[in-house]
Amino acid sequence: MEENENIEKPAEGIESVNKPTTGTYDNMTPSGERKPKVEFIFNEPVEVSFADDFEKPVEFPSSQEKGTVYYLFNCMHKGEEKVFLTSAWSLLQGLRNVEPLAKKTILITKDMTKEGKQHYSVEEVEGKTEDEIPTEKPGEPKDSPEVPEEDK
Repeated sequence: MEENENIEKPAEGIESVNKPTTGTYDNMTPSGERKPKVEFIFNEPVEVSFADDFEKPVEFPSSQEKGTVYYLFNCMHKGEEKVFLTSAWSLLQGLRNVEPLAKKTILITKDMTKEGKQHYSVEEVEGKTEDEIPTEKPGEPKDSPEVPEEDK
């Protein structure tokens, strides 16, 4: 009995899908060093900030569709280092429109188009920290300002 007799071999003409492709090693993240992901929920603006030295996202080949890529962005979200991954055209274009991203804080909002397609809006937050972003949703009444005792 041969030593490798029990190992299943791919059928003739079928290529193994578990083989790395060109550049895989350069794009790998060491085990245990993954940062948590920023989650985008429909119609809820998400604020992220980019480091002073942020240059560009890391490009990865997609395992879903040959010849396509997705991008990994390192950022700060709610005081924690996080990442977000995307191949969505609207998000990539929105981010490109506010470049350079270094030292910037932006709001990303995920929504749905009338055609039922996912869409992202990106807007730069100028001169505001995360604590200064309004938390009320559009259409909700703002808290009434407190009136000093002497004016009552």
